[in-house]
This record gives sequence, C-alpha cells and structure tokens, in this order.
Amino acid sequence: MQKILKGATVADKIIDKIKTFSPKRCLGVIKVGADPGSSSYLKGITRTSERAKVKLAVSELPEHATENNIKIAVKKMRDSKGVDGILLMEPFPEVVNVRELIEIVGKDKDVEGIHPYNMGKLLLGEPTIIPSTPGAVLELMNFYKIDPTGLHTVILGRSKVVGKPLANLLLRKNRLGNATVTVCHSKTKNLKDITTTADILIVAMGKAEFVTDEFIQDEVIIIDVGINMKEGSLVGDVDFESVKEKALAITPVPGGVGSITTASLLLNLYKL
Repeated sequence: MQKILKGATVADKIIDKIKTFSPKRCLGVIKVGADPGSSSYLKGITRTSERAKVKLAVSELPEHATENNIKIAVKKMRDSKGVDGILLMEPFPEVVNVRELIEIVGKDKDVEGIHPYNMGKLLLGEPTIIPSTPGAVLELMNFYKIDPTGLHTVILGRSKVVGKPLANLLLRKNRLGNATVTVCHSKTKNLKDITTTADILIVAMGKAEFVTDEFIQDEVIIIDVGINMKEGSLVGDVDFESVKEKALAITPVPGGVGSITTASLLLNLYKL
C-alpha cells in the first residue's frame, strides 16, 4: 500500500466507468443563494459532469427565495422526465425544512441517498443508494485494497450523511465490511484512549487539523474526510504534517476523499 492515498486516480477510474454507461443521465441541482462552499462544490460537479458526459440541470434561486418558491422548484425538477436524480445543495435558508424537501424529491430521485426509505435500506444492509461521501470512502478503500475485516475502525463524527451511514456500511458482511466499528463524537470521553487503538481512523468532524500524532498509534490507516478553510487554505480534520510519518497510509486534503465524492455522486445516477 502506498503512503499517500490520492483520490484523483480513484475518481478517474469511476469517471471512465460512467462514460461507458448508456443512456446518458441527467443530474438536477437545486441551489439557493451564493454560499461560497456550495458555489465551489457546484463548480466541481460541473467539471466532473463534463468529464463523465453526464448532463446537468441547475436551478439557482436567490437567497431571499421563500420556502414555497423553493418547494415549487423542487417539485418541478422532480416531475421533469429529463432529470434522473436530484441534489439538494445545502445550506438552505433557516426558514426551510430540508426534511420536507427530501420527501418531495422522493426515494427514486434521491441521488444523495438521504431519503428515509434509502437510509432505512442502508441500515438493513441492503443499500440501493450510498451517500456520496461514504461511497467515496468505500471506493478509496476498494482501490487501495484496504480490507477492514476484523480491524478496529474508529469513526470520528456521527453526521447523518457521513458517520452514521459509514458505520453501518463497514459492519456489513462483505469484502469492504466486517469491521469492528467504534463511533466517537463531541461527547465522547477519553477520546485519545479510543483513537490510539484504531487500526483504521476515519475522521469527519469538521474541526480543522484536530487530530494530531497524540491521537494515533503507529501504522494506522487514516482517512480524512474533513474539508476546512484555514488561513486561506484548505485543510482536513487531521494535522497531516504531524501524523504522516507515524501513519501507515493517509489521505491528503485537498486531493483525497473529496476528489472522489463528486464522481461517487454521479455514479449514484446509474444506481437509482
């Protein structure tokens, strides 16, 4: 296994796979306002869609759009025969109930895998759609032949789109499962006592460079899902320079899991 687990090579392989699929699919995107993070993500989706020859239909609403106007836009896109899957690009205005928007999208166009039906299938170990970031982690593990069977895999973060689904995916009885999983979060006591026993450490906390060499044991595999802005630069949840010599393998930020996420999202279009 190589030391630096780069995501671009994995993403390229997924994109090449998508190019062979027929007929071509269309991803619908609902975006409200001009949040810098979501705008950057949309640019990444646009670039990857062009490379994968996937169509893109974007509905951009102004920041002051009402909840009703947003719901109308989602319903219109859902009912469009030319759109195969819908991405709800957060953040949305505080007045908007995102759960209701997900219900409007419906399970059959839920490209993110966050509809209650699709989440329920995942929990049962029978996922139809895997949320794009956990999907990217699995694609990375598959590409670099990381076998979690029997290994203590610690996940830092319990979000509904990363930590929780990823924990369930790694518990499945398959080649990328059978791990012994511990999920930690902001209320976990004696955190370092747990993380220093990890064979695989997956970090998705949203705290810039939180994990240092004090949190890990020698020869651990680190998968950093975090993307944070610090002093004008993108950094992960792991202090890369602090841990890189101690770790067996590690994903960089940028250039790691984030590079695969968009490709994983587009792959979901063909799984719906």
